[in-house]
Parts: sequence; structure tokens; C-alpha cells
Amino acid sequence: MPYDLVPGVFVARERERQRVLGAVLTGRGAAVVGPGGVGKTALLAAVTARLGTSRFAVVRTAATEAGRRVPFGAFRALLGDGGGLDEGRAYKLLRGELARRAGRRVPVLVIDDAHQLDDASAALTLSLAAEGGPRLVVTARPGLPAPDAVVALWKDGYLERLDLAPFGVADTARLVRALLDGAAARPTVELLHRWTGGNPLFLTELVRHGHATGHLVSGGGVWWWRGPLTAPPRLAELFERELRGLDPRHRDALAAVALGEPLPLPVLETVAPDVVESLEERGLVDTAETGGEILVRLEGPMLGAALRDRLPRLRRRRLAAALLDAYAPGGPDPVTWARWQLDAHGPVDAALLIRAARAVCGQDPELACRFARRALERSGAAAVPLAHALVELRDAGQARKVLERAREEAAAPGGRLRLSAALAAHRCWAERDPAGAADELLALRAAATTPAARAALDGARALVLLFGTRTDAAARLAERVLHDAPHGPGAAAARLALAASLALTGRTADAAALAGAPFPDRAPPAYLPELAGPLRAFARLWPASGPRGPAGSRRTDRRTGEDGPSGGEGALLGGHLQWVRGHRADAMERLREAVVQQAAGPRPFLTEASGWLAVCLAEDRRPDCAEQAVAPCRTDPVAVVPGQVHRADAAIAEARGDVTGAVDALFRAVAAAREAGCWAVEAEYLTALAWLPATGPPPAVLDRLAEVVRQVDAPRLVTAARGVLALARGAGGELLDHAVRLDELGLSTQAWRLAEHAAAVLQKQGGSRRGDAVVLVGRLRARLNVAAPAARPVALTTREVEIAALAAGGLSDRAISLRLALSVRTVESHLTRIYRKLGVHSRRDLPPVLRG
Repeated sequence: MPYDLVPGVFVARERERQRVLGAVLTGRGAAVVGPGGVGKTALLAAVTARLGTSRFAVVRTAATEAGRRVPFGAFRALLGDGGGLDEGRAYKLLRGELARRAGRRVPVLVIDDAHQLDDASAALTLSLAAEGGPRLVVTARPGLPAPDAVVALWKDGYLERLDLAPFGVADTARLVRALLDGAAARPTVELLHRWTGGNPLFLTELVRHGHATGHLVSGGGVWWWRGPLTAPPRLAELFERELRGLDPRHRDALAAVALGEPLPLPVLETVAPDVVESLEERGLVDTAETGGEILVRLEGPMLGAALRDRLPRLRRRRLAAALLDAYAPGGPDPVTWARWQLDAHGPVDAALLIRAARAVCGQDPELACRFARRALERSGAAAVPLAHALVELRDAGQARKVLERAREEAAAPGGRLRLSAALAAHRCWAERDPAGAADELLALRAAATTPAARAALDGARALVLLFGTRTDAAARLAERVLHDAPHGPGAAAARLALAASLALTGRTADAAALAGAPFPDRAPPAYLPELAGPLRAFARLWPASGPRGPAGSRRTDRRTGEDGPSGGEGALLGGHLQWVRGHRADAMERLREAVVQQAAGPRPFLTEASGWLAVCLAEDRRPDCAEQAVAPCRTDPVAVVPGQVHRADAAIAEARGDVTGAVDALFRAVAAAREAGCWAVEAEYLTALAWLPATGPPPAVLDRLAEVVRQVDAPRLVTAARGVLALARGAGGELLDHAVRLDELGLSTQAWRLAEHAAAVLQKQGGSRRGDAVVLVGRLRARLNVAAPAARPVALTTREVEIAALAAGGLSDRAISLRLALSVRTVESHLTRIYRKLGVHSRRDLPPVLRG
């Protein structure tokens, strides 16, 4: 499609700009080839802006579809009327005009959309390139008919061809940042990239449209997209211009695909026969074979949004009904099938609409409300997903009214019981009263008349107890439910509660196994679908250090972010893992996203997100910002990790130099973890407490830590705790072992802290492992970019580690000098310092760790 809008911001094309600039400065010029809207014109403007006006004279023209019908149409402004000119005369006139405008400078002729040049203008352009006087910079689109002379510009080597591709995710983020004058959240960047395909024009228009309509909002220091995709008006007008001239059958086919892509080819041919091939030839649809079936998609999501936004009501109704008739029973995914049922204004399947409402509640609560309200006309069970959608829209009061009204109207005792349980869940998460919710569920259990009802209520209550930081009680109740009815109606909730409780109490291997096991539930209790993904990820990942490298970033649910990323962690747990690994800046970025994600809906992990962010900010020496981050959670009783606010207070006090206040806050955090029965959490708090006093931790703290760590199997917590205990005993070798283990787990910051102490202890004690400690300290300092203390320069520098490793590997001094481009004398001087620091006498004595 031809796009004549130009992105207003130029970013992320520096390499391409330098390449085109180099072709102009040292050659005959360049041809920039790329799809419409990819930024060719913006790139040319950026290139010409860098050409010095004292040396170059830039002359611009553009080819158009209308000008293609006129000989020399693109050069009329340079040739005058041009009537009756032959190619030779036109060439002389054009050369003369370019020379006149340039004077003593070098003329640079810029031709936009050269693929639309008429044959005479194309031949004239090729003659200029072959002659080599003026420099040429042209743009063209691939896959469209172009004069042979234009193709010859790069095919015959006159101009350097540069193929311009759409942006990747990283460059999309840069453009969005430039347009908004601020960073966008990672999920929003990925969403915008998926919708636009990285097309800079589409990105620019969509960001401007989102900002103007309120879909792009600022929260937590970053920008977020809220709501479904809608087409910016200017892009919609461009699409409409391209579709002008299509007959009704072609428009029906495009609209049908927009309502349900991807569509199987037979379904589309039933709705709009004999048009798909021509639409594919025009580049309006794409086809792909998957599993032996040909699926049809539009050329991009933006075209789909434009078609849906402008689809007349009656045509939408007719096409939706036709799609329902064309599909086999069951249809596509529940959400698409539910949309068609609503659009067709015919009979609806209430159960299907309820499933669809649950599926889209996190991403599009307005649509979930539409599904649930229509389903509520036929089934009271739709009250629960409707209430959830209203909570997502921050209308908890109306959500309670919906549930209470449905309970009053329920005819069956089982229905009233389920809605009463839903009201208790609503009280816990939407109204932030887990204690009151637990009491309600207990009262309902006392009135229940069947074992199945009691099991379902017990499973729900186990979850509520978990989120009220009554971990031990939640675990006991969940275990009882699973013992009595392992496949009953309360089993799914009980397994979630037990998996998270096991992680918090230190049985992390059991927690991971339980979280990874499938546990379907035919009638899930209220909020269970929303909590399942986050809790399972929490049970697997909270105690872990995770693999080396950056955590996953892909996400599908705007509230929790726990179901989409590789490895299962989203902004919340991904941020925590980055903090554990010592990557504080990335941790803060992700945790800010998590705080915003947790600000709507049931907000199950708001305390964790805010508390972890506050700790990061405090460690970054920003205690005031940390105080603001944790403030919303001080009166919020909903939390899974006990003592998190006290842990944040300790970090804030430490950042302000108040060690006594930090110790007191950590003691309160330890007490909260102990009361909840969370051995793993207590181990983490006690380890942090042991590092605080300059005089060393009190013996009671060490004794308790030694007792607690025996109950925990999480490697990162156990290794960190045992390192503290070894430090208290002055056991240099054990300290070094634990530092090495932490380094293997990817916890560089914690490993460095232990390694520094191990090196100091072993330097005093002597022994064969002193060199190993010094080498490890050097490596960790280099990785973390930590300067060596002036008073204790025992570690090797980055260069010394490099030379020592090569020497330990058997290379001679001369071989090392050639490898590193150093003189032999410099290598010898480095080795002398290395031997002295490590307490050895030759390369044969270098520590074995260097050879790895």
C-alpha cells in the first residue's frame, strides 16, 4: 500500500544512515529499498541533514502514480514545461539545472518512490548515475512494478542498495520512547510491535492516537497501553483509499477475515467465494498452510482494526451469522465464537460466553463485561465473571451488587452456595479483607450439607488463608482437602495454596513438583483462574535464583504477567529474580511494571511488587522513593510473603544510615515469617539481618539461622545462609566454597561479598586456597564493575585475570603478548604482580580455577 505519511521522529537507524552517507560521500549514491511506511523518506531526510551545505546542494523530487502518466513527470519542476523534449535534450537541461543550483558544490539529487517513475524519467535517472557527476539517492518499494532503468540503478552497480527492514522490538522501544518522551512498559512495547509489525509509520500514528484517546497512560514511571487495538484515523483513511474500487464481494471477504482471522480457506470461500486469490495478489491477505489446512490472514493487525472500526452494523451482523453457519460445530476459539454470536444478534450459548469472558477479562475487561452481561440473561453463573470484569474496571461496589443480586435470584441451593463463596472471595481480593473472607467461608462450610460442598469451601479458604499470610494454616487445610478428596471440587485451589505454602516453608522441590502438575477443575471457585498462573509461577520461581542471563520478557496478561514469559516469570517474578542476581536496574524496571499491573483487578501480589521495588530503590540509595513505593501496602492485609513491608523498612533505614532502625525492622520481619511458619522467608530475613551489624550478628541470630536453614532446600537461600555462618566462624575455606556455589547459581553480588571476606580470611590464614580466592574476587569485581578497595588490593585486575588464565593454560610470555597485543616485558611485569598477589612462584603454581 502507498503510505504518504512520514514519521515525525527519526531513531534507531544510525547504522543505515552512516551507510547511505558513506555511499554519497565516496560513491555515486544509494538506493534505499523497503516496504511502505518503513521509514525510507525519514532516513533520506536524516542523511541529507548531515550533508554540509557548503559542499553539497540537495535537490529533492518525488515520483507519484499520477506523474507516471506524464513523460519526465518527476522532473517537471527542474525541466520547466518539458513539452516535446527528447531524452538527450532533457538530460542536458537537467544537468544544467542541477549545476546551476549547486554552483561550486556537488549536486545531490534525491528521488522518493523511484519505482513510480515514468520510463523517460527512469532512463534520465539511469543516465545521471552512469555519468557519475551528480550524486543520487533514491527510494523504492520491493515487490511492485518498476521501470527496468530503475532496477538497473543497483543491479548494474551504479548505486549501493540498502534494504530497510521494519524495526525489531528494541528499536520499537526507542521510537516509542522518543514519541512519548518517556519509556513504555516492556509488555506495551511488545504489544505495539506485534500490532504494527515494527513499521515506523504505523508506530508513530498508533502512539499519537493512543496518547490522544487515553489508551496510552502513564503509570509507575512508564507508559502503558490500555484496551483493545483501534486504528488511528489517518491510517484508516489510507487503508480506505487503498481499498477504494473493491467490489462488495472483496470487501465482504476482507471484513470476514477481520472478524475472525485466521480463517480456514474453505470457510472464507463459503462466505465470499472466488475472491481470495485476487486479494492475495494485491497484498491484502496472506495465506499459510498449517497442519494441512490453508489459513487466511490480513496483511497486518492494523488493517484488521481499521476494517472492524468502520464495518457497518448490518454488514457485521450478516457476516457474523454467515461465519457461524460456515464453521463446523464448536467453531474456532471460544472468544471468536462468542464475538460472532454477539455480532449476529441471534441465539447465544451462555456457557460459551462465560468461558470467553474469563479468557479476556485480564486483557479486555470491557469485552468481558459484554460477554458476561449477555450470558447473565440466561444463566446466573455469569455473575461471577461479570463481577471479575467490573473489578478489573475498578468498580468493586457494582461487582458486589451483581453477586448479591444473583445470589438472591438463585433458585438452587448449590447456586446460592457458589455465589456466597464468590462474595467471600470478592471480600478477600477486591475489598482487601482476607480475615473476614476466611470467617465467611468457615461459616458457609458449617452450613454446607454435602462433602463436595465442604471440600470446595475448604479449598477456597486455603487460598484466602495463604493471602492473609497464614501460611501454616493454609498448608494444613490444603493437605487435608487433598487427602480427603484429591480429585474433588476443592482440589485445584488446595493444590495452588499448598504449592505456594511449600515454597514459603522451604520445601521448594515439593512445591515445584506440585505446581508443575496439571490440576483441572470443572467448576473453579471465584478468582481461581486469575490466581492459578501467578501462584504456580511463584511456587516454582520465588525460592530459585533462576538460570544465568536475562529473565524472560514475553507476557500475555496485563494484570499478572505470569503466564506468558519463557520460564513462566513475568514482571513480578522476573523483577525479583533480577534483584536476586544483582541486576538492580533491570529489577527496578520490571518491578515498576509489576506494581502497575497489580494496581487493577484482584491485586494479589501488590504488596510483594511494592515491597520488592522499595528494597531495590533503597539499595540504589533512594530511600525517599522507596518510602513512596511501599506506602500503599502499609495498611493492605493481602500478601503472600509475610513481613515484606518490614523488610522494605529495613532497607530504607539502612539506606539512611540508621542501622539500629534497620535491625529492628528486620527483627519484625523475622517475627512475621516465624509466626506464619515460613522457614524459607525467615532464612532470607535472618541472612540479611546477619550482615547488618558491623560487629557481627548476635549469637541468637546465628543459632536461629542454623536451625532454620536445616528446614530449607532452596539452593540460593541455603548457600547464602551457610556462607554467613561460615563467616561467623572465620572458616575461610568454607566461605570460598559458598562463594563459588553462589557464583555458579548466577548470584554474582552475593558471591562477591562472600569472596571478599574469604580472600581476607585466607590471606591471614595462608594456605593453598588463597590464590583461588584472589582470582574469584578479581573475576567478580570485573563482572560487577566494582573498584578494588584502596586499603586491601588483594584481587587481580581484569587484565591480570586474563593474563593469568592464559599463563595457566600453558601459553608462553611471547604467545600471550601476541594474543593480547602487549609487549613481552609488559606481560612479564603483570606476571610478577600476579605471583606476588597469589603467593606463588611460577605459572605451574597458578590456581587450577584459572584453567576453567
